[in-house]
Amino acid sequence: MTDQGGGHAALNTSQLRQINRLATTARMVASLAHELNNSLQVVSGLVALLGDRTDLPADAAARIQKIGGQADKASAAIHLVVTYTRELGPETGAVNLSALAEQALSLRRYNLGRAGIAATASVPPDPVVVTGDGRALLQVLLNLVINAEEALANQPQRQLRILLERVNGGIRMAVSDTGHGVAEALRAHIFEPFFSTRTGERVLGLGLPVALALAGQSGAQLTLDDPGPGTTTFAVTWPG
Repeated sequence: MTDQGGGHAALNTSQLRQINRLATTARMVASLAHELNNSLQVVSGLVALLGDRTDLPADAAARIQKIGGQADKASAAIHLVVTYTRELGPETGAVNLSALAEQALSLRRYNLGRAGIAATASVPPDPVVVTGDGRALLQVLLNLVINAEEALANQPQRQLRILLERVNGGIRMAVSDTGHGVAEALRAHIFEPFFSTRTGERVLGLGLPVALALAGQSGAQLTLDDPGPGTTTFAVTWPG
């Protein structure tokens, strides 16, 4: 989006309002996650105390154990959210892309389930590691997963796949969906800020441009790599 003088056009009021709402929501989520985690710690502590008792019926002990397991799962999910929303500066180091794929799906598992999307991650048996900013690369992957979720809305087949592989001495991490694909006329604009193939108040058109910039900061390229009609694949690649 540029003005006639070649510079970047200013954000309009609606775009500023949407961005501000997103920033505020992120802070609220982080605060709420801390509060929920505190309550879950109390639940886990009480479950542990009950679990030490020897005078409980077998069925009651089994139910207590199940409660404890669910509380632990909830705490782990909240920990992921808190870690993700914590404001930290760039940090370059070794990033395990195999673990990153699983983490991205864990953060979106509830949304994927509600949308009826079957999501899978295919990774090599041994860890695939690159040098980069782990938080930034997680953001890249999450943006691509969310983009795929939106593309799958109202589609008869709803499948999302993260594929991590070594190719020609390099590394390729791709997110594919069985949505409607990207029309040829739109492909040249797909990474432009505020451009989107969808409409609605929540659509900002920033997910792909942000992912493109963050991938580049970690020495990777983000490209649209459609294998055929009805399928969309975005690939993050590191050259050999």
